[in-house]
This record gives sequence, structure tokens and C-alpha cells, in this order.
Amino acid sequence: PYTQEEAAALIDQVEAFAAGFRAAKGTSLAWCSDEFYLIAGRTLPDKSYYEDMNQLENGVGLMRLLETEFLSALALVGPDEGEGGSFTIATGVAAAPLLEKLLQTAHKKCGKIDGKVRAIVNDFFGHTIDVAGLVTGGDLIRQLRGQELGGRVLIPHTMLRHGEGVFLDDVTLEQAAEALGVPVEPIGGSGGELLDAMLGIKY
Repeated sequence: PYTQEEAAALIDQVEAFAAGFRAAKGTSLAWCSDEFYLIAGRTLPDKSYYEDMNQLENGVGLMRLLETEFLSALALVGPDEGEGGSFTIATGVAAAPLLEKLLQTAHKKCGKIDGKVRAIVNDFFGHTIDVAGLVTGGDLIRQLRGQELGGRVLIPHTMLRHGEGVFLDDVTLEQAAEALGVPVEPIGGSGGELLDAMLGIKY
């Protein structure tokens, strides 16, 4: 694991290399993944910094893209948009602050959005693992059971095995919903899909 100081030093090193390479070759070539900025307590770079976003699958620029897409989608909706109803967004520890920020921004514009964000600590793999994609169904259930969750729980689709409604520990969506007493709904990875889920819009 990296400390805050180590993450900051790494960012400085990579950004210095990238600036030199960009001046010589027209591309940065190297970027830090989002988690280093989170650990260092630094603001994520602007979307343009990531050029063509070619490393999204490695967590490079993913959170910046999510925020950019979300705010673009939010600009297109009216203050009375949405179905109403309360909800909980469950996510990994790393993404929770960003999702809380986006939720509060959306609530200010659309009063029907009534939600909260819950960060799920990773007891299964260890507390240094803080990404949503490695949160298990068991941890989700244990940490949310008995809580006031509203009418539904929203989770990133990356918590589930690709193409399946099953968490990494073989807990199914149906089992999680039964244990929590509310539907558990996976949401897509784009900012627009996140906003639609908050608004209760289904396709």
C-alpha cells in the first residue's frame, strides 16, 4: 500500500515524465491511475489530460470521465425530473466521496432525488482493497442489513461477474435483495446511467 506522501511523489514523477514525453512526442504516454490521486488527496486532472482515455480499463481517468458525463447529463434535466423515492448507493470506499459529491449536486437541481451513499469496507479481501469491483455480496449484506436503505439499493455493475447477476463470493442479486429487504439494482458505468438510476428512470 502507498502512503499519501508516496502517492504524491509518484504522481509528481509520472507527470514530470509525461510532460517531457508530450513535448517531444505529442503524447503523455504514461498516466497514474485514479487511485493514486485519491490516496494523495489531490484533485483528478481534467478530462483533456487523459487524451483519448485509452487506459480506462486500468482505472486511468475513469472517475473523471464519470463526473464529466454525469454533469453533462444533469445539465439536460429539469428540476421536476424523476420518479422520486429514496435509495442507497453502495460502492467501494475509493469511489464513495465522488458519488456523494455527484449525489448532492444532483439533489440540489432535482429535489425528487432522495438518496445516500454507503461505502462498503472490504472485509473479504482486506481493508486495503477499496474498489467497488471487488466488493462481495457477503460484505454488502453484512454492512447494510438492518439499515434504513430506502426503496432500493443501487450498486455499480462491476460488483458482479461479467454478464452474471452474481457477486465474486457467489452471492446472487436475488439473495442480496432478500437479505436486505429491498431490490438491489446494478447500474451501468456511464455518468448518464448513474443519473438515470438516481432519477428512477428505467429502460
